[in-house]
Amino acid sequence: MLFCRLLIERPFRGWLGGLLLSLAGASLMLPSPQAYGENTPELGLDYVDAVFSVDYNGKDTAGENTLRIRRDGDNYTVDFNLDHWLLQSRQHAEFAMQDCQVRPLFYSDTNKRPFKKEEEQQVRFDWSQHEATFVSPEDTKQFTLDENDRLFDPLSFFFEARCAVIGGAQSFQYPVIRKGNSKSQEYRIVDKDTVATPLGDFEALVVERVRENPKRQTRLYVAPELDYLLVKIEHQESPMLKIVATLKEMDYALKSK
Repeated sequence: MLFCRLLIERPFRGWLGGLLLSLAGASLMLPSPQAYGENTPELGLDYVDAVFSVDYNGKDTAGENTLRIRRDGDNYTVDFNLDHWLLQSRQHAEFAMQDCQVRPLFYSDTNKRPFKKEEEQQVRFDWSQHEATFVSPEDTKQFTLDENDRLFDPLSFFFEARCAVIGGAQSFQYPVIRKGNSKSQEYRIVDKDTVATPLGDFEALVVERVRENPKRQTRLYVAPELDYLLVKIEHQESPMLKIVATLKEMDYALKSK
């Protein structure tokens, strides 16, 4: 039972939901669209509908992850849902983005396990009052914001990071509010690899999270051919526990210039 709880609470709740949309630095200066020259890629997404399969230690699971992104002008909503017999998890984010600069507005994380009450955490960003509020059943915390403060929820910072990857950045640091704490997360591009998916093979950049514990490893695979969207995640929690999420279906469109 403890082993199942670790499988659910850490890989699924912790890394998979956040990292399906994760890469925006506290000190990273992102280039403007004009900085790319005549071959400027379209940075904005209009919508994304994606499904990821999940396998555990090399075996398929009954779980499935869906990702939905919608744009309304400069505002975005993101929904990531996990449907598994051991856990139902929903993550929702709302944010504004102009010229690759993200301003988070709201984030919620809701989880339901068998025989347990539904649990929800929220982060509300009030830029007029220069504060963010984290709320959970156990705790409420305040974080100070200002115009130069780069502070994100676990989903929204992927969108700035995608711009950074397109711009050629090789490493990134992200200040993220998660579980009531603000902590910088660091990533770096370490390799290139070919990822086999039901949609075909894609050449991908391998983005690895920098961790103090060498036994834990998280790698994200983003495909330039798919406009730098995610095609695979690998997470090694321990020598006995590895989970891989691979793109299964995707429909998306870029924002019109």
